[in-house]
Amino acid sequence: MQRSLLLLLAFIPLSCKPVAEPAIELAPLSGRQIYMARCIACHLADGGGIPAICPPLASSPRLKGSPEDLIRILLLGMKGAIVRNGKTYNGIMPSWRFDLTDGQIAAVINDLYARWSPGAPPVTEETVRRIRGETTTHKFFPTAKE
Repeated sequence: MQRSLLLLLAFIPLSCKPVAEPAIELAPLSGRQIYMARCIACHLADGGGIPAICPPLASSPRLKGSPEDLIRILLLGMKGAIVRNGKTYNGIMPSWRFDLTDGQIAAVINDLYARWSPGAPPVTEETVRRIRGETTTHKFFPTAKE
């Protein structure tokens, strides 16, 4: 009886192997989807921002300038007062360095361009990767003047 039980127990591990779950491939999020999940609370759906706290994106001169500035802001965040069209905004832009991939940051910026700066050249994942590498030793939340 003991021998039969030992023999039975010897085969249990072989028959109880966990079945591997098939990998589920999720479609990457679009820049708009990321904006709606991460940016809308402060910058609003229409890009209008929150008075005195979050500046509007829809009329932002940053969308007309170098995409590298936008990439740095998304990676490092930003704090301190900025003045836009005579109005002061003094909120804190969070850093997305550890939350968004290079491709996701490029997708968000390209979505901003598509909506509020048509004709701007697209930002590539490679550009974001390069700037991420250049900013690894930078402090988080620089002021607008830095």
